[in-house]
Amino acid sequence: MSRIVLLLCVLMPLVGQSQTYRTYTGWGNNIDHPEWGAGLSIMQTRTTEAFGNGFSTPAGANRANPRLISNYLMSQPDVLPSAEGLSDYVWAFGQFIDHDVTLVFNNGSDFFPITINFPDPVFNPGGAFPNAFIPMTRSAAAEGTGTEVGNPRKYINQISSFVDASAVYGPDSTHSAWLRTFQDGKMKVSSGNLLPFNTIDGELDSPQDPNAPILENATQQFSKLFVGGDIRVNENIFLTALHTLFVREHNTQAELVKRDHPDWTDEQIFQHARKLVGGALQSILFEEWLPTLGVELPPYSGYNPNVNPGAFNVFSAAAFRLGHTMLSSNLHRSNNLGG
Repeated sequence: MSRIVLLLCVLMPLVGQSQTYRTYTGWGNNIDHPEWGAGLSIMQTRTTEAFGNGFSTPAGANRANPRLISNYLMSQPDVLPSAEGLSDYVWAFGQFIDHDVTLVFNNGSDFFPITINFPDPVFNPGGAFPNAFIPMTRSAAAEGTGTEVGNPRKYINQISSFVDASAVYGPDSTHSAWLRTFQDGKMKVSSGNLLPFNTIDGELDSPQDPNAPILENATQQFSKLFVGGDIRVNENIFLTALHTLFVREHNTQAELVKRDHPDWTDEQIFQHARKLVGGALQSILFEEWLPTLGVELPPYSGYNPNVNPGAFNVFSAAAFRLGHTMLSSNLHRSNNLGG
């Protein structure tokens, strides 16, 4: 047996395995560039660098105040229904997708407030508070960047930029393991078929689990929170509902996979159900959600290994923020009877 044939015999099972199911991190999608699109990679840039000093400080010191611009362009005293008859779930699903493809951490010590030294109906009524501001911090810079001209500040995407349902399953194997029951390929749920809480058994009344995934908790109002594949799962009830929906869908698919393959292991059932849910998420995004917004993509022409699928910083920080303009002033909730 030649060396080439022997090498192929060794590698082919590994290649087949690597192509069957995605990695959690997105690593290895491209054989020649396995880091492309993977979590913890530096976000791509599409525009020229425009820092104040050319490499790290904020630009726009002489530009108009962003809150003034917002008040001028986006003033909406009345609730305006969608001209297309769309519900709030059009932006909620967009947020879910955003959380599936981008996550950039903030640097809590890099404070960059928006001053409101003028009358503002929300932040400075009547202009009575000369030192009013909207608190904001800058995104955390990638280590070693932003040091000098020629080495501009860059940013890290903490999760894979692929539409791979990482918001359901987590950005890595450790996070995913916490979400699993390791029985019949299913994911954890709490009473009422809801998401698990960050407790030792996933139930609200149980002690908190110190090994539970870290969760975003801006208000610090509660310490017991729902756990999903993304740290922002508790940000609003619409988003939490979508997380719950996809976990339930996973468990439904796991039951169907087990029915069709009763001899499969927990791992086989879980990974196959995960693959089905990821495909369903892609289908909703490309075949339903984007066309609803008037975005028609050209037909898929096949995998292109020369395209870097990593997210652009301008997409994460600005372009996909269009969803913020879709929110209405009131978020309506109803019971199962519509009341």
